[in-house]
Amino acid sequence: MGIQQYFVLIWQQLTSLRRYSDRLGKHWIGCAIAALIFATVMVIPLPDFTPEARRSLAVFGVAVFMWGTSTLPLPVTALLILLLLPFSGAISHEDTYAYFGNRAVFFILGAFILSSPIVRSGLSTRIALAVVSRFGKKQTTLLGSILLLAAIMSCVISAHAVAAMLFPIVLEVVRASGAKPGGRFGLAAFLALAWGVVIGSNTTLLGGARGPLALGILFNTTGDSISFLQWIVWTIPLVLILLGLAYGLLQLMAQGEKVSLPKARRFLEARNKQLGPISRRELYTAGITLLTIVLWVVEGDNWGLDSVAFIGVCLAFIVGVAQWREVEEDVNWGIFVMYGSAIALSAALTDTGAASALTQLILASGINSPILVFATVVVIALAMTEFMSNAAAVAVILPVALALTQKYGIDPRAMTLGVVIPAGLGFMLPVSTPAIAIAVSSGYVRPLSVLRWGIWLDAIGYVLFLATSKLYWPLVGLKW
Repeated sequence: MGIQQYFVLIWQQLTSLRRYSDRLGKHWIGCAIAALIFATVMVIPLPDFTPEARRSLAVFGVAVFMWGTSTLPLPVTALLILLLLPFSGAISHEDTYAYFGNRAVFFILGAFILSSPIVRSGLSTRIALAVVSRFGKKQTTLLGSILLLAAIMSCVISAHAVAAMLFPIVLEVVRASGAKPGGRFGLAAFLALAWGVVIGSNTTLLGGARGPLALGILFNTTGDSISFLQWIVWTIPLVLILLGLAYGLLQLMAQGEKVSLPKARRFLEARNKQLGPISRRELYTAGITLLTIVLWVVEGDNWGLDSVAFIGVCLAFIVGVAQWREVEEDVNWGIFVMYGSAIALSAALTDTGAASALTQLILASGINSPILVFATVVVIALAMTEFMSNAAAVAVILPVALALTQKYGIDPRAMTLGVVIPAGLGFMLPVSTPAIAIAVSSGYVRPLSVLRWGIWLDAIGYVLFLATSKLYWPLVGLKW
């Protein structure tokens, strides 16, 4: 090794050390600010708060800051919350971990495990290629097929997994079509993927863990619940209308750039041939998935969504379509720590009276209209999800929002949807959802373009959600 190579190696090590120290410095600064937030809440005058409520609110303030800024990874912040709740004296150790074991956490676990064989067997890839190849004869239908496919798959598979799964297929189609980076067709194709995932993930409880998280908080706080079928019935009109409007925006977006779709179709046909005939593992996986979904709809209320999920999981392992080694690699285990801690935190805010005391502060501001309160909660959820994880936004907003329902006579189930659905409709920024970030990473999508087109869907989504909640929900048994 020459002296020049030695200098290069030393420089690389120093650069790596500097980057590590920069990250460490940011972590220390963020943790210092969080500690200051905790101390401030503990000393400022809050006459309506008991000592336990004040401690819960202090932990809540730390959680809001650290989840919002990502000072630490979400699961690490979750561990910090699980430490602070009993250590501060807000609630006992036993109560903290009892709340952590909420059944919603295990429903999430079962749903994530089931998604592993769907991806690993090749079933999801086969469906994706077949749909895009079948409807990709024209530019308009190709964009529509990507949008609709992403939305449908997000009804039964985690939205993050769908975005990652479809990304290489869309990338190869765009490249084969001859689209240019920064051009209109590439932008439309990748936003069709991202928008389809974001919109479709709100249709059922399987598209993202924020739904089960919200149900866990709702049940712990009020004892109410929302069935698998009720969720679909109450959300489907909004999803369908938003998909139609998104399709119209994509057509406007793609105008002005001509691409070669025959080349893209030849690529898809070649990929389909490589897959070969459908395997036994794919057939069994499809059958178990369909059976589980049917049981969620038919027996979800009686047996519990978590129990049905575990029936599907056990069948997958008994039949042999799921492999534990693959599941260990595919499932994001840290997410369960985050959701369990969020449920424990919401329970602490409720049990200690902190959430109720916060509502008194809001009442003192002079707001006395249930419609205005509901609309304000919705816009806060929509705004916060653009800057933090949608699950974190639900964990931060929902406990306080549910406390407001008692004061204003709003159905807690409606308020739950008023938080969790808008929190799943982030279209403007890459940090709002992994689907948008994945689209930007393609090289065909500029962040400014995402913002320019996404702001329309954010605004339309807000108005449509308020309209459907006021006009449609009462027709199907949900009044607020």
